[in-house]
Amino acid sequence: MTGPRGNKVMALASESLRSRLSEPPLFTHRERRSFARRQIMIPMVILGSLLILYGCLIIVSLAAPAPLAIIMTVPSGVMIGLLFIVGHDACHNSLTPSSRLNKIAGRVAFLPALHSFPLWDLAHNRTHHRNNNVRGWDYVWEPRTASEYRAKGRLSRALYRFHRTPVGVPFYYLTNIWVPRLVAARFMKAHQLDTILIVLFAALQIWGVITLGGLLGKDPVTSLMTGMVLPFLIWNFLISFIIFLHHTHPAVRWYASVAAWEANAGAIGGTAHVRFPWPFGPMVLAIMEHNAHHLAPGVPLYNLPDMQSAMENRLDIVSWRFSWRAYFRICRRCKLYDYAAGRWVVFNPAYDSGAGGRDN
Repeated sequence: MTGPRGNKVMALASESLRSRLSEPPLFTHRERRSFARRQIMIPMVILGSLLILYGCLIIVSLAAPAPLAIIMTVPSGVMIGLLFIVGHDACHNSLTPSSRLNKIAGRVAFLPALHSFPLWDLAHNRTHHRNNNVRGWDYVWEPRTASEYRAKGRLSRALYRFHRTPVGVPFYYLTNIWVPRLVAARFMKAHQLDTILIVLFAALQIWGVITLGGLLGKDPVTSLMTGMVLPFLIWNFLISFIIFLHHTHPAVRWYASVAAWEANAGAIGGTAHVRFPWPFGPMVLAIMEHNAHHLAPGVPLYNLPDMQSAMENRLDIVSWRFSWRAYFRICRRCKLYDYAAGRWVVFNPAYDSGAGGRDN
């Protein structure tokens, strides 16, 4: 075990991982059936409970005095994130045994996050999961090489540096993923119906929070900020932070080509399992059991912990216990990537001064 001080990290060994995955079977037939078993009652109870909690928290935020109202936007944003995790499972068609129910539940769960179900399917299932961590294909938190970084303009370099700081990580998703990939693309003809659904929901939510806020003595701007805008921003900060942890770590590989990804079991080698301390681990609905999720996206969230545990007993995979010290160390070390050497590198002052720099 190696890794950041104070944490036990399972170092990635590509050769060992690839050879172990090629030895059938990694799981017994009974285990595979158990992991893939989907239910209806459990996910529907989770979805219904989260929707009720989200609505209640929005009402509390609108009713509370200003300081408390701002504080309450944090759990409201967390509820949006938890609903999104349920929708994420539904979009993988793994939430329940019914494809029709998954499509309905996924669309409902995605509404507070203002995400299009088919666009997320395109960006996440058919792009990210197809070849995660592959240069030029998987654009989410894709690290630049030193030469790519140097070729960018001053503003682009500054934003890239900011997003790879501990403070800047939460600001990545809103401007780099949601707006360009999941908003602008909504005007495509194939996604118009879902776009209409999201616009109608947003309009209804705006009217609802302003109306209810007015009944509770709040002005429209305050109502809109505490009942919709701030929770939405909190959710964006959270997803940005989570997906950074999923695929960024000194032992997590990125790949120059699909061939390199396939040869090195990139579906697992490009992911990390981050173990949050109690009670946060169970609260995040197994979204951090990411090695197991990438190996088998069809396994529902309520079975992922068992699958992840079985994998960690049989494979050398990246798994570490979260601490802020470790997070800061990862941000400090994972700046640029040398795809030829297969390793992360830090910034060199020469990259910004124009004095030169190599991809190492």
